[in-house]
Amino acid sequence: MTMANITLSPARRAEILRGIRPRRARRLHWTVGRAVLAAVLAVLLTFSAFAAAIPALREALQNALGNFTEQSQPITGIVTEDNGIEVRPVAALSDSGMTKVYIEIQDKTGSRLDGSYDVAIEIAHPLDDGPVHLGTDSRQISYDAESNTALYEARRPDSIAAENPTATVRVFLLDPQAAPGEETIGDWSFEIDLERVAERHFAPSATINGYRLFEVRISPISLTIWVENGVTDPTQPDYNRIEYAYMPITLTMRDGTVIHVSEKEENRILAADSPPSVDPQHEYEQYYHSEVQWMFDQPVNTDEVTAIIIDGVAVPLQ
Repeated sequence: MTMANITLSPARRAEILRGIRPRRARRLHWTVGRAVLAAVLAVLLTFSAFAAAIPALREALQNALGNFTEQSQPITGIVTEDNGIEVRPVAALSDSGMTKVYIEIQDKTGSRLDGSYDVAIEIAHPLDDGPVHLGTDSRQISYDAESNTALYEARRPDSIAAENPTATVRVFLLDPQAAPGEETIGDWSFEIDLERVAERHFAPSATINGYRLFEVRISPISLTIWVENGVTDPTQPDYNRIEYAYMPITLTMRDGTVIHVSEKEENRILAADSPPSVDPQHEYEQYYHSEVQWMFDQPVNTDEVTAIIIDGVAVPLQ
């Protein structure tokens, strides 16, 4: 039984959360600032002798962050332990379209992280009481058998405009062989204050395939677009769903470089339709609308972007 790419469905997550008595989350603060990977590792080394003893996990974290090390947020000072298992977040990467959290999990009394049990992670925000819950994907990046420690990456789309929101992270250890309702053998939670990268936001007056493009956000990490579908009911016979996720999108940089955003399937973070909002302040949300997000291969200097072309339509950058 592998623990990689485990995702809790909304129904399964709700069932787990109903069966667990809420515990008061431990509120600790993150180390402030951004740093190159050398600085990240230096912080981890001075904070934890255990981290210094596992170079394989440090290397795995470096590989996972890849080109986005400078945009990442090192984390120290958050440790929670229960049932012989210690959980410690070590880094994060986030903007208003996406959040990734990297977590070390050590079994101090056995080898429950070797694949015998499942691990699932949920990242939640205060604004998650809306009609659409986007969910969290988690995967194991690396496992050190000698110390019984695993490194996990948890990722979720955000769609939250708050500059630096507080997120609650919950880690579940599940026994796949247990009877229904008895699967959860561990539950750890903590709150973190995300430090998001700076972004450029646009509310362009543009139309794509007859539908209105009403918002574009671009950060060094990702690009997010919102398009109004123009209907209040997608079951209407004249509703023609547009596959925005597969539209060609390019960025033109000041030096003439062209970045093809949507050509890699694995870079797409989210492609979802949202129902109309009941909030009368959100005029554009009286219709169904589509939201699509892509992560870049490497950081983009947003100040150097001179043009965004979506399916042949130039987005006004103002």
